[in-house]
Amino acid sequence: MSNIKLVHSGGNSVSLTVPDSNPAANRTFKLPGADGTSGQAMVTNGSGALSFATVSTQSWVHGARTDISGSDGYTFTGIPAGASHIRYNLSHCSASAQQQFNLRLEKSTTGGSKSIISSGYQSYSTYTHSGGYGGGGKTTSVELWYGMTNATNKLFGTLDIYRLGSNGTEYLINHVGFVNYNNGTMYTTTQANGYIDLGSGSTDFISGARFYLNGNTIDGGYASQSYHIS
Repeated sequence: MSNIKLVHSGGNSVSLTVPDSNPAANRTFKLPGADGTSGQAMVTNGSGALSFATVSTQSWVHGARTDISGSDGYTFTGIPAGASHIRYNLSHCSASAQQQFNLRLEKSTTGGSKSIISSGYQSYSTYTHSGGYGGGGKTTSVELWYGMTNATNKLFGTLDIYRLGSNGTEYLINHVGFVNYNNGTMYTTTQANGYIDLGSGSTDFISGARFYLNGNTIDGGYASQSYHIS
């Protein structure tokens, strides 16, 4: 097997060797004529010409499906400062008694302290089903579904939170859901939209979300947390 051995003055070496299997044809790789910058990687144009380029760090990080049932609700955390898009997938969420199913966001400081935001929301929620429609606004939370009546009503939905601008303090909240309502005899679509500003010049950022009911127990349900780094 052929290889190129580069020997260090200290005696050890680094070798370049051929692939384990025979290539389908002869291959030529042309090295770039200049060095790249710190953090860049060597990439190919698909025809053997190599160059240095900055590799995109944009990626999704997906969390596990989590049981969010309980009398105190459930709080997700761990979103880093660089996240531009946060997503929660909800399924089979139900209430022990009639109550609103709410969202509040968690914010973190650059120093690491965390707190749940209980004011400053600009949000409006609506629902539509064969028996009618309705809606309302809130400033203390975002209502994802305010008509939950008992464990037979199951909420399924996707909640997206977008950070507006690079290192911005403004966040846009969008939720679209579907409810298997009245023990499967009626189906409901629900939507919630909101906005919150952490304050001009603030270095705080959204680091999580809390799902809860006003005074009642989340009888059952699952959610997963994902975020996108850009």
